[in-house]
Amino acid sequence: NIQTDNNLKLYEFWYEHSFVDGAVKLLAGLHDYNSTFYSLESAGLFTTSSFGIGPDAAQVGPSIFSTTSTAIHLTLSGEHQYLLLATYDGVAGDPDHPRGTHIKFKKTDGLFNAIEWGIQYENSYKLAVGAWQHTAEVENPVDGSISDSNSGFYLIGERYLTENLAIFLQYGGADSDKNQLEKYIGAGVTLSNAWVDEDVIGLAYASAQNGSPFLQMNADLLSRENILELSYLRPVTSAVSVQASLYTIDNPSMAPDIDSALALGLRAYIEF
Repeated sequence: NIQTDNNLKLYEFWYEHSFVDGAVKLLAGLHDYNSTFYSLESAGLFTTSSFGIGPDAAQVGPSIFSTTSTAIHLTLSGEHQYLLLATYDGVAGDPDHPRGTHIKFKKTDGLFNAIEWGIQYENSYKLAVGAWQHTAEVENPVDGSISDSNSGFYLIGERYLTENLAIFLQYGGADSDKNQLEKYIGAGVTLSNAWVDEDVIGLAYASAQNGSPFLQMNADLLSRENILELSYLRPVTSAVSVQASLYTIDNPSMAPDIDSALALGLRAYIEF
């Protein structure tokens, strides 16, 4: 998710208070929904945005990069279980004025409500199920009408087979009558310390599928787009790492007149 407008803005600004020895946490302020919801640690290696958050949820424009909205966020946690509950302003920022930081509350913005329950054992496995509801008055991409009731759900999980080998799975769905994308599935595997300490190599697959109602209105489009990403991250020094990625994209943008593509990516990370 590096593609955005050239801008300078306040991204997150929130306060969190803990109760009952940290078992209850209440947060308020500008907050990134994806920093707690719909997130898997083992999928963090990959740079395809769907492995960060499924496009089934991202397509409605929740409070994620590059513009966040105000939120009330509650975390309830036990020894191995947790429950996340949050309500966000339904429209992040001010779409009419994308530059800078804007906090606006309009009746038509509605709310973005989210819930996630999960079981998590550190360095072993995580399994979570979540759902969202969007009440902003927005144009329905299927038929062009104004809609103020939208919803979806997701299931995510990861398993560490060994100390260094992990697999993950994502599955998400959205209301096919209110969204372009009806289903998403992602899966991958990562291996750390493959050749040197703290390096990571991984292979992952993502597939987003258009809903039947959207395809009926857009008969010239294909049903799905598929992406395969091979990525390798290697530390150079204690502060600098480089990452090389190879992507194959099948049916880019679901457009039949665009050939499948092969892309290369290179990133450098500097940690302070």
